[in-house]
Amino acid sequence: MKKIIIHFILIVSVWAVNAQEGGKVVQTIKGKVINEATNEPVSYTNIGLEDTYYGTASDENGNFELKIPEEMISKNIFFSAVGFKNTQFPVSSLFDKEFYVIKLQPQSYDIGKIDVAAQSKVLIRILRMAAEDTPYNFIGGPFNLICTYENKFTMDDSVQVIQNATVTVFDKNGYIKPSQLDAYQSLKYSLKETEKTVADYRFSTGTNNLDDLFGLDWVRTSSSVMNPGLLDNFQLKLEGEPEINGSPCWVISFKQSKPTLAGSGDFYATLFEGKITIEKDDYSVKKIEGKVHSAKNNRQGRDLAIGTSNTHFQKNVSYDFTVNYSNLKPDYILLNKTYTSEGKKVKEQSKLVVNKVQTTNLVEIDNREYFMGE
Repeated sequence: MKKIIIHFILIVSVWAVNAQEGGKVVQTIKGKVINEATNEPVSYTNIGLEDTYYGTASDENGNFELKIPEEMISKNIFFSAVGFKNTQFPVSSLFDKEFYVIKLQPQSYDIGKIDVAAQSKVLIRILRMAAEDTPYNFIGGPFNLICTYENKFTMDDSVQVIQNATVTVFDKNGYIKPSQLDAYQSLKYSLKETEKTVADYRFSTGTNNLDDLFGLDWVRTSSSVMNPGLLDNFQLKLEGEPEINGSPCWVISFKQSKPTLAGSGDFYATLFEGKITIEKDDYSVKKIEGKVHSAKNNRQGRDLAIGTSNTHFQKNVSYDFTVNYSNLKPDYILLNKTYTSEGKKVKEQSKLVVNKVQTTNLVEIDNREYFMGE
């Protein structure tokens, strides 16, 4: 059932044009798509006419119906479903029966044995499916996330600043509408400081990195490799197909030789690479890992430019991050960062851990708290 739901969004996006008007209908093809190996129905199979946007999809039981306009009699009709070999026939060859049974041969992705160009296309398809299935694999809003936040600074290998806080997140839409704009408008948070070790480092003891952390949740923001429109700008490679907690997964590495703001989320990135882990059964994202080098960062956020009059910014920045997901939500977001600020060498670790999800008795929040304390 989960696979059936997964494919629905893809079908809707690709075959919405099914409603377009064609010419005079000369034939209606009816049939059922089944798995050749098991005789089970193949739900939501893509069915279309070659070199056109005219098509439909099989239903939950594999049944389909497609009306053929007069001007498309000479076309081929194709059947395509994830996990099966594509099949096509001349349209006219399906005119002599009232009902056809179309058998699709199962096919597993043996990605490691295909050439680089073909592998890249398969990996792009996997990432597209992961992005399109986000509303089905992650929690929709409204909800609260109850989190703990810890931020540690080490300056010149000695002075330490530690911030601890409880964070309440209110997300009006959640993962049902993944985009950067919706995340900015719908995801708000407040925090209550529980502990702080004070040091003579005023900016660090006053601000938090929560915006940067939430920005790394690419599933929620539909950013970087979770944005299908950007995938052609990445070098992709299959790193492995491990089994994680009993579920087979793909681990896909990604890299931009010339990092962009849209790809890396960092205005001044000079290196950007990482890995994303996706579960095969439902295309849910399990983990995102990344590494970035940047000439400099704005202290208010790595995605912001630095004005010419601004002399207080982070220099020679390097960082890595991990976002781990389970149970329809992030488990934690971790950011490790080193840089130079005001002549001091800084090591910084920020971590947000999601402890609880609330969908009732919600605490509604209408802004974001960028500073610690009152």
